[in-house]
Amino acid sequence: MSVGNDAPVDVHVHVHRVVTGTLPLRVADLLFTGRELLITEYADLTPVGLARGGVAAAGERARERYRAGGVHGLVALADRTTAVDYDDVERVRVHKSRVGRPKVAVDISEGIPYAYRVHAPVDVDAMAGALRSLGDRRGFATDRQATLGFSPLNSLRRFFGDR
Repeated sequence: MSVGNDAPVDVHVHVHRVVTGTLPLRVADLLFTGRELLITEYADLTPVGLARGGVAAAGERARERYRAGGVHGLVALADRTTAVDYDDVERVRVHKSRVGRPKVAVDISEGIPYAYRVHAPVDVDAMAGALRSLGDRRGFATDRQATLGFSPLNSLRRFFGDR
């Protein structure tokens, strides 16, 4: 992972307060940096924790840590950080339908996708545009889809693949 030292990390697109769709629900941030995608998972929630506002509370802790320490602070807060090299990213799919929360799915060359529902307020069109621009520079496609983005089979694959 490229954030091992104290050198500044440039973030091109930061998708804050996203949640996995498999149990336990994991709250994370997606940091599309100049070098790679960093996925910082900083809270695990049960459905009860979700109902009690756990996503918002975890997201606020992460926001404070990010403001105070940047990417390094967020990585220090995280229970798990995954670095995905852009050479391994085939496509980023941004889903937004009239029903449900927006979804960001990252398809990689080997393995199952990383997929998250966005629980923070977000301008989906602006986010998709920023990801498209980054993808043009880093070699991955970005699709904006007016769908819910739900697949029971893919959800099971992510569950068993610990994503």
